[in-house]
Amino acid sequence: MQLRLNAIKGLTVNPFIGIIIIGVALMLSVAACSSDDEDSEPAQTTQSQTSPAPPAAPSDKPPIEVVTTSNIVADWVENVGGDGVEVFSLLPIGGDPHTFQPGARDVARITDADVVLSIGLGMEGGWLHDLLENAAADPESIVETGEIVDPIEFAEGHADEVELLEEISHVVHEVEDGEIDAMKGLKEIEELLEAAEEGHHHEGEEEEKKDEDHEGEEEEDEGHHHEDEEEHHHEGEEELPAMVMEIIEQVETGDLKAEDAIEAIEGLTEEGEHDHADHGHGLEDPHYWFDPVRVKLVVNDIAARLSVLDPDRGDMFWANATAYNAKLDELHSWTEQQVSAVPEENRLLVTSHDSFGYFANLYGFEVIGVVLSITTDVEPSAGDLADLVEEVKEEGVPVVFGETTVSERLASAVAKESGAELVRLYSGSLGPDGSGAETYIGMIRTNVERIVEGLK
Repeated sequence: MQLRLNAIKGLTVNPFIGIIIIGVALMLSVAACSSDDEDSEPAQTTQSQTSPAPPAAPSDKPPIEVVTTSNIVADWVENVGGDGVEVFSLLPIGGDPHTFQPGARDVARITDADVVLSIGLGMEGGWLHDLLENAAADPESIVETGEIVDPIEFAEGHADEVELLEEISHVVHEVEDGEIDAMKGLKEIEELLEAAEEGHHHEGEEEEKKDEDHEGEEEEDEGHHHEDEEEHHHEGEEELPAMVMEIIEQVETGDLKAEDAIEAIEGLTEEGEHDHADHGHGLEDPHYWFDPVRVKLVVNDIAARLSVLDPDRGDMFWANATAYNAKLDELHSWTEQQVSAVPEENRLLVTSHDSFGYFANLYGFEVIGVVLSITTDVEPSAGDLADLVEEVKEEGVPVVFGETTVSERLASAVAKESGAELVRLYSGSLGPDGSGAETYIGMIRTNVERIVEGLK
C-alpha cells in the first residue's frame, strides 16, 4: 500500500482526481486483503473437517515389514496390522510347513524384516534354523508364537520315544568320549531297549485290566485303551528299536565290529532326532491354531509388538486386535454349537497326521489314530497301516480325514481297506481362492462343517 501511495504522490494531477485515484487504490488493497482472508479461512475449515478424531498415523510412515513362516499367522497379522503392515508368508498356499524348502529370495526377506513370526516348537524344523542363520537375522526380531499359548503335550508315546532317543544318544557319546568301551555301550543300549519294551507291555496290561474291570461302565475308560493302542501306530517306536537290536545282534554273531555298530546306531538316533525336529514331536504340540481361544493370545501379542515398532499406529493395532478377537470368540461359540450335533460316542478322529490334538481337547473329540506320525515325509510301515485299518474297522469310524497339504495316497488306502469315507481337511495351510478356507476363520469353519457332516 505504501508503494502505491508513493507512486501516486509523484504524479502532477488535479487534486480531485488524485483523491479519486487514492480512494480506488485503497479499495483495491482492502479487497485484496479480504480475498486473502477468505482463501485461508476455508482451508482451515477443510483441515478441521478431514482430521479424524482418533490419533492417525503419519501418511508418510512406511508400513512394518513382517515375515511369517505360516500363511495362517500372516492372516492374523493382516487383520491386526491393516495398512500399517506389509506381510509376507514364506509358506505358499497349500504348502506343507514340515517339508517346505525356502529359496534364496527368502534370505533377503528375512534380513529386511522388522519382525519374523514363526510357529516354533519344532514345527518348521531345520529349514527355519538354516534360513535364519544364512540371513544373519537379529535374534530379537524372531518370535516363536507357539511359546505364547501354553502348548499342550503330544500323546505319551511321543514323549517316550524322544526320551529313548536321548538315552541312546547319551550312551553313544560316552563311547565316543572314551568313558566306556564300545561293548559296554552296546550292552547299556540293549538294556535301555529291553526296559522300554517292558514299559510298553506293562502299560498295555494295566489298560487291558482296567477295561476288563470297568467294562460297560464308562466310555472314558475305552478311550484310555485306544490311546495305548495308538502308540503302536508310530513308525519310529517300532522300527528304531528293531533296527538298533538288529545291529547289536550282528555284533553278537561276529558280523560287525562293536565300534562300527556304535557308529551305525549314532546315525539312526540322529535321523530319529531329525525326524522329530521336522515335525515338532518333542513334548509340545505346535498345531495350536486349531484352538481359537489360544489364537487370541497370539493376536494380542502381535498387536503389542506392532505397537512397539510403530507407536503412532498403536491405537489402530489394538482396536483391530479387539475386533478380531471378538470374531474368534464368535468362531469358538459357533464351533461348540456345531459339534454338539455329533454324539459323544462318534467323536473319534482318524487323521493324516497328528495335528488335531488341540481341536480334540477343546471340543471333546479323541484322536484314535494317525496315518503319518513322525513327520509328513516319512511313510509308516505296512504293519502300522494294517493296525490302523483294523482299529478303524473295530471302532466303526465312518470317515478318515486326509489333509490338503499331505498326499492322500496312504489315507485313501486306509479308508478304502476299512470301508470308511475319505474327507480332506485344511491343516498346515490356508486354502486357495474359492475354497472357503482362504482365511483362518474360513479354514476352521470349513473343517468343522466337514467333521460334523462326516461323524454325525
